[in-house]
Amino acid sequence: MELIKKVARDLLESKYAIAFTGAGISTESGIPDFRGPFGIWKRDPEAERRAYKVYTKFLKDPREYWIEVQKSTIYPIIDKALPNSAHRALSELEELGKIMCIITQNIDGLHHKAGSKNVIEFHGSVSKLRCICCGSRFDKKEFINLIESGRVPKCKICENFLKLDVVHFNEPIPPDIYIRSFNEVMRCDLMLVCGTSAVVYPAAELPRIAKRYGAKVIEINLEETTLTFEGVSDYIIKGRVGEILPKIAEEVKRSKKE
Repeated sequence: MELIKKVARDLLESKYAIAFTGAGISTESGIPDFRGPFGIWKRDPEAERRAYKVYTKFLKDPREYWIEVQKSTIYPIIDKALPNSAHRALSELEELGKIMCIITQNIDGLHHKAGSKNVIEFHGSVSKLRCICCGSRFDKKEFINLIESGRVPKCKICENFLKLDVVHFNEPIPPDIYIRSFNEVMRCDLMLVCGTSAVVYPAAELPRIAKRYGAKVIEINLEETTLTFEGVSDYIIKGRVGEILPKIAEEVKRSKKE
């Protein structure tokens, strides 16, 4: 409980706090992770090998890419998932004016569904399509009938083929997303790192940049990570984010009333 109070005090004293979230915040909504002990790729190593070829497949054959997307078993799970108590707690902290931005590595859109407004989806979103030529994004629902009929969606701006907004392996982070994320990290004086092992680059560099420029970095995770061992984080609260973040939000509310 003392660490919960410490995080709440740090948030209340901060001028511009942000959150950086990963798969650990969404597994509690029933979305399986990829790299964890029981993750998709641990159970099916071939699926990981296929994942590294997806972006190349889009560049070579957009039609085959969309056939593979339609066969995916993970996207339907994501579509049906609902925000959990951790997502709602971060949304509440934003309403309280104590979390100014969420940078998430997740593609599930659950922060938006929970009501958070200023969310940067570093690896894109499964609910959007993106043009890699002009950078335009569109709601996937606009193209769903076309996709299900076996046709390849095209950009309404430049008429090039569209892909999911999801950033695949070997695909660069879209420049607008990278710049926005970098600006938020440079601006923050506190970063809550929630449910991520921080090993996937370039996303994993963000907490390290925050620390380098003087921000306090606080981890909320089931176990210690490379951020803990490298001394990037100032301290860690070990446990489920769905249990810890609501307690932090409640403590912030309580302290604001005093």
